[in-house]
Amino acid sequence: MESTFHSERDALADIGTRSSVCDRTVQPDYSCQNRRSKSSFPYRSRAAAGRISFVAGLAALLAAAPAHASILGVVTANGYTFTNFDLPGSGNAAGAGTNINGIANNGAAVGFAIENNGGFTNYVYNANGTVTPLNISGTDGMAFGINSAGDVAGSQNGAFFLPGGGSPQTLTTPANATSAFGINDQGNIAGQYTAGNTTPGFYLANNAAQTFVQIDAPSGPNLVNAQGVNDNGVVVGFYVGNDGQDHGFNANIANARNGVLMGSAVSDPIIPSVPGEPGATFVFSQILGVNDGGLEVGYYGDDTTSQHGFLYNPSTDLYTFLDDPAEGFDNGVEVTQITGISNSGEIAGFYSDTSGVFHGFVACPVGVSCTNGGQSTVPEPGSPALMGLGLGLIGLGRLRRRRRAVA
Repeated sequence: MESTFHSERDALADIGTRSSVCDRTVQPDYSCQNRRSKSSFPYRSRAAAGRISFVAGLAALLAAAPAHASILGVVTANGYTFTNFDLPGSGNAAGAGTNINGIANNGAAVGFAIENNGGFTNYVYNANGTVTPLNISGTDGMAFGINSAGDVAGSQNGAFFLPGGGSPQTLTTPANATSAFGINDQGNIAGQYTAGNTTPGFYLANNAAQTFVQIDAPSGPNLVNAQGVNDNGVVVGFYVGNDGQDHGFNANIANARNGVLMGSAVSDPIIPSVPGEPGATFVFSQILGVNDGGLEVGYYGDDTTSQHGFLYNPSTDLYTFLDDPAEGFDNGVEVTQITGISNSGEIAGFYSDTSGVFHGFVACPVGVSCTNGGQSTVPEPGSPALMGLGLGLIGLGRLRRRRRAVA
């Protein structure tokens, strides 16, 4: 359930110039042509017709077969089994590739392929490894969040809601909604809108709601990205602080008063030492998703411009750091972003490789069934199971400040 003041496109641009993270293209075009030549022999004509019928039937069967992601590898490390993959049409240049931006409780993940020219093609990555193209026209739309009904939240010239199997519907509440980042199984939506010189977050009870709750920053210029919302009304995201950097926040919609909810600042992580980044210091953090158990996920950036994933337990105020084991340094930069978490504890996100190309992942805690929609049994961040495993996971990445909404 899930879910940029840099946009994902800006993030992409960041890696692109260095080469780009998408902070968030085109499917292969397949065509078939059957030819039949005339014959003066009835039997042969009948046989030819039979062959043609068989070929046509086979072509129809292949055309009807669902598309699949390209699986790059399945690796178990640090208590999680990672499945790394590329969506159809993903580019192979630095800054291109695959971004996975959210995951539903049924295991469906959402994101987009990034072409070498920077265009996006959006998909649902299903729990069985097949992919379903989303009906988003053009190459600039970005799907950020998904729920178990297949409803998608995203951005294309403003915030949109896309019902499962349908077409995008522009959100008219609040006015000037720029991005919808998260949607839960109750249809609640979290995102960002423009109000004068500020960009607060928003919460909608559903896509047809005529009223909304404004989400304000704990401090700073009130630049807020509400990234995810769980079924208990907990909203998470990040804001720009007085220091000009991003910091995580959480809030419960039950605490809203007169249509306004003040986010609560989340303490910044004390980052670990990372191999290949000696002396790196913390710069910013973004919380991008939350499940019904209250576990939050996101990533932090350090002064090398690398990015590393984390899980955060607000009950204990403890972080566990976790990177995809396949990430690699490109020009001294590595990136892993954890962008969503389901109730089973399955996480989703993306990482960069040694060429600066992005790849998606889903990762299931070892010993957990991740697609049954059950309550999370993943060890909590800070527990001995994860603390013993977590620090060894740091690695991977390219810069893609995924959820900085356009300021």
